[in-house]
Amino acid sequence: MAVTHTTAARNAATDAVTALIGASGNLTFRLTGTVGAPGAVVATLPLSVTAFAASSTGTATANAITSDTNAAGNASPVANAALQTSGATLVIHCAVAASASDINMTNGLTITAGDTVTCTSLTYTALSA
Repeated sequence: MAVTHTTAARNAATDAVTALIGASGNLTFRLTGTVGAPGAVVATLPLSVTAFAASSTGTATANAITSDTNAAGNASPVANAALQTSGATLVIHCAVAASASDINMTNGLTITAGDTVTCTSLTYTALSA
């Protein structure tokens, strides 16, 4: 039997995780790394003061995300991303690819110095139904 969760439990778990980001967190794109040893940041996109709206059916949708209009960039492709506090404490770490990933980048995986990096939408789900 698969583990399942009620909608209330899924909402509570998702809201608890997104609350850890706190006010003025960031979405960062990185070259390599893990949650314990994150890689070099090539783009930093500031999140809204309230990063995510309250969860609905276990999924929270990010409020407005500000573009990075002058990315640090690198010649290597982006491999992962992190949602972190304003003090750079990682809360969520995920994979990045061109498709079928946690975060999908549509204009290629390489961010060069001075590029503008935009995130048009972002959702987070902590638990499966």
